Formats: sequence, structure tokens, C-alpha cells
Amino acid sequence: MVSKSIPIQLIYLIVGVLIGLAAGYGVFSITAPPPGEAPVGEGRTYTIGFTLPLSGELSSIGKIWEKVTRLAIEDLNNEVKAYGLNVTFNYEILDDETKDDKALQNVQTFAQKGIKVVVGPAASSQVKVVKAFADENKIVIISPSSTSPTLALKGDFIFRTVGSDAGQAKALATLAYQEGARKVIVFHRNDEYGRAFADFFINYFKDFGGTAASQPYQTGLADYAAEVSALAARVQSEGFDAVVLVSFDTDGANILSHAAESAILSGVRWFVSEGPHGASELLTQSVGEFAAKVRLYGTRPLFIANPLYAEFKDKLKEKFGLEPAVFCENLYDAVKLAGWAIIRAGSYDGDAIAGALVEVAKTYYGPSGWTMFDEAGDKAMQDYGVWAIVKTAEGKYEFRDVGVYERGSIVFIEEAY
Repeated sequence: MVSKSIPIQLIYLIVGVLIGLAAGYGVFSITAPPPGEAPVGEGRTYTIGFTLPLSGELSSIGKIWEKVTRLAIEDLNNEVKAYGLNVTFNYEILDDETKDDKALQNVQTFAQKGIKVVVGPAASSQVKVVKAFADENKIVIISPSSTSPTLALKGDFIFRTVGSDAGQAKALATLAYQEGARKVIVFHRNDEYGRAFADFFINYFKDFGGTAASQPYQTGLADYAAEVSALAARVQSEGFDAVVLVSFDTDGANILSHAAESAILSGVRWFVSEGPHGASELLTQSVGEFAAKVRLYGTRPLFIANPLYAEFKDKLKEKFGLEPAVFCENLYDAVKLAGWAIIRAGSYDGDAIAGALVEVAKTYYGPSGWTMFDEAGDKAMQDYGVWAIVKTAEGKYEFRDVGVYERGSIVFIEEAY
């Protein structure tokens, strides 16, 4: 069992839970309306827009997110009703195909319909593209999964319910170095997410005393056999002892399937970012056997020892028969924050909602943990877990959290391989 020191602010939140300040998964405070006035938004219906990757390179995760969206909206409406507010939240989901221009088109479509709050898009490159339009038109964007440190900017309309990759890169560098890697090649997507993650990882790994280099790969390919072959050649010629993969889900699964066929790449350690976590394509026998051979470990944002995450996981399983993929809990909390921010704002206005969102997040504690934002609009308090692909007693494979990043080191709570 892992023990963690609890900050005094968190103790106050736990007390809030015990005295029943809120229904459902989250705990939050709401400013009561002045005496004699009806609650804000009484008798109104609001629509929250969602631009999700239902197809394209994040489609495996995006299809799970669609179910999480439905669950979150249902729970949000139940909570609002429990507070006696005559407010209903609807949702509209548009597929952005994991493409930058499509995400912008979706946000513009929502704006034309008068929708002021959009959850998504998923990828940092997409968030970068929609940012100018969102800022100009005061559209509140809440991404549950964009993590590039280059987007951690003050004073804009971009919010992220996850910490930036500056933190995760350090956790992954710690994991790789602690596991004995000393000369690492970072094989990464050549996009906003991959480049920033690689840069931060390399700097941290060098600080630990290791050697690291990068090899970007083109995104959007149907197959990555040639890219994996080039990676293997470089690993052999330059003597790298580990590969760090920074990918999404479909590209990550394809890369690992080809790596499993390479004697060179099967002879070095592998470490992975959060991108492929939850993709069913990684749970094949070939990838599972490869993961065991190379002792593959990954990191992902995860609030440690959170009973609300366990409840959320059970509910998603019961309702849809699904295990949560990476960022599902961050998406769920993004929906809750969006709804309560709209109510608290007092007017359906981007400026007002953005301000209310910051205040609601200060005291909202959900499946992803404490959601308070930092000055750049990113999640201020972010823990990281270690995941692996583990063979079950039935001979199948599953994702399992096996360790935590705690006080600058990795603590394993379960033997994976």
C-alpha cells in the first residue's frame, strides 16, 4: 500500500465530502443567489459542445470518450436537479477525426450556434489551431488531454483538466533511469505534443546523468513499418539500451506490433507515454508478449488512491461494459466543471464563464482529483501513475496501474512482469 502526505487544503475538501456539500462524484461550493432572486439559470437549457476524435489516430480512445460524455452529462443533470435548479444540460458531439482543421471547423460550428463552452479537442496540435478563434470569440475551451507545455499560456480561453507534459516527462525520465536505462532514443510523433514531450524528457534524463537523443516520425501514416525499421537500424548502430515511445493510440499500436517482430528492438527496454493507454489494439498476444519481453512500462496522469476514480471506473463498467482509457476521468470532470461554471457565471458569456470556471475548479474534487487550475489554466496538482500490459489468469491481456511517481522516484505497488 502506498501512503501519501495530504495537504491541508485537501483535508478541507475531504471534510466537505463528509458533511455532504455536494451530490455525485464531485465536491464543490456554489454561491447562493441574493435573497428574493431565483437561482441563476432557472428554467433554462444549455448545450455543451464536444469535439472528439471518433475517427483518426485517437479513435480507439475517442469512442470510449463518447460514452464518458454521456455518463457525465447524465450525472451533471442529476446533480443540478438534486440542488433544486430547473436547469438542463444538453450536448452535441462532433467528430474532429483527430485533425487540426476539423477541430477548428467544429469549434466554429458551435460558435455559429451560440455555444460558448466546448469540451475538447484532444490533441495539443488541435488546441493550438483553435486557440486564436476561441480567444477572439470568447469561446471557453476545456481540453481533457492536451498536455504540451508550449500551450501553458496565461490569460486565454484555453483550459486543460490535466497537467502539462513538463511534469509527465520528468516522471517518465525518472522511470527510465531508475529502471537502468542510460542511453535512450525518444521515438516520437513529429507534432506539438511529441516534440515538446521529447525535448522535456531529454533535458530531464540528461540531468539524471543519462544520454538521450530523439527520432521524430511522420504522423498520419497507414503503417509505420519503414519508420520502425529505421529506428531499429539506429538503435543497433548507436548502441541505445532503451526506446521511449511518445505516440497516440493507433500509431502506437502499429509501431509496437512492428517492434515485436524486430530482434533488435526486442532486445532493449521500452518506455511509453500516456498516449496509447487504453487502446484495445495493444492487448493482442503479439504486443502483450513483446511488452513482457522488454518490460514495457508507461506513465500517465493519474490521481493516486482516489476512491472517486474507483467509483467512476465501476460505473463506466456497469453502464457501458468499458474500462476507462487514459484521460477518461479528466473528460468526466471537464463536463462537470463546464456545467457548474455556466450556472455560477450568472450569464451565458465567455468572460463570465471563464472566470466562474476558475472559481468552481478551486473546490471541485472528482475522479481526476483536485481540479484547481494554475495561472495558465492547466490542472495545478497532477500525480502520475505507472502502467503496464499484464497477462491475466485467463490468458488475456489488460492495462494495469502498477506504480506511482512519488517524491521524485518511482514506487512500484505491483509486480507486472
